[in-house]
Amino acid sequence: MQDFIRGKAYVIGDNIDTDQIIPAKHLVYSLSDPEERKLYGKYAFSGVPDAAAGLPHGNVKFAPENDYRSPYQIVVGGKNFGCGSSREHAAEALQIAGVQAVVAESYARIFYRNARSRPATNWRSTSRPAR
Repeated sequence: MQDFIRGKAYVIGDNIDTDQIIPAKHLVYSLSDPEERKLYGKYAFSGVPDAAAGLPHGNVKFAPENDYRSPYQIVVGGKNFGCGSSREHAAEALQIAGVQAVVAESYARIFYRNARSRPATNWRSTSRPAR
């Protein structure tokens, strides 16, 4: 784990659920196929409403149109990040997109557990997992 992470930050709000991180319609791609795996990065945060995508102004795409790697290495979220279903693909999609750290006020407990199993990404919170 790195001591310091430098990079661009992508800011989103409270209650970002796993369907906003990676919409269910994109769960059809194989994580074991190298080309299909990239699609998880391409569609990461594609479920976030445009007005809430890239705060404070919104309407900021997380990943470029023709790339699966995001220019943002850090995600800054609010309360209850990763709420919703327990899909492991949400944390995987962020890692594939190149996210090195997620900092949130709190995380949904099941998401936090799934995310912590991916040692390549740092997960930090200003409080404990949400209940």
